[in-house]
Amino acid sequence: MNTYPYTKLGWYGLAAAKQYHIVNPDASLAIIDAGAGLGGTWSLSRLYPGIKSNNLLGTYEYPDFPMDEATYGISKGEHIPGRVINTYLHDYATRFGIRDLIRLNTKVITAEHQEMGGWILSAVGNDGKPTRKIGTRHLILATGLTSEEFLPSFEGQDDFGGKIFHGKHFPQNEDTIQPGNTVTVIGASKLTFDAVYQYAKAGVRVNWIVRGEWHVYRDGDCSGT
Repeated sequence: MNTYPYTKLGWYGLAAAKQYHIVNPDASLAIIDAGAGLGGTWSLSRLYPGIKSNNLLGTYEYPDFPMDEATYGISKGEHIPGRVINTYLHDYATRFGIRDLIRLNTKVITAEHQEMGGWILSAVGNDGKPTRKIGTRHLILATGLTSEEFLPSFEGQDDFGGKIFHGKHFPQNEDTIQPGNTVTVIGASKLTFDAVYQYAKAGVRVNWIVRGEWHVYRDGDCSGT
């Protein structure tokens, strides 16, 4: 069997694929992702309005591929915009020769370990074609913590009539950022902070629900239990 490590194309997935490719340049390598573009959380389809990293320039980069000011148009002391991170990850994949090894829109359903070693992956594409089998000696999993959304169920939601969506799909629901609208945001992740800010800035009335106690201080620091 050929060697087909399977990764998810966020920061770790790209780094793992790159390193494997550098150490084993003659090995057959396939990088599989269910999404339509590389980047994981920072893929284009996940970039909601105003998204920036909490990190400043120089603190969110690969050690062997600096994010320099001239190339990416960002200065020291600035938070890194989402689109800059997306461009940077694309450049990284190109620089280290793994860009053309990526199979997008392909989801691995199962990974079965074989008695004699290696794995058999069952993968299905978004093109509707039948499930196909992929044989591999080695398997790298980099599926991340935010690949699959979780949506709680609510009594009466089927009769609600308004939109209910996970923050993962905020970019596809930008039309909800309209003055006069009322929205309810649940949770206290970075995404919810950003969503609340974007809505409030646009004149949307926001109901923000957080489990447990939560405090936001004047200087921007937060604490919660």
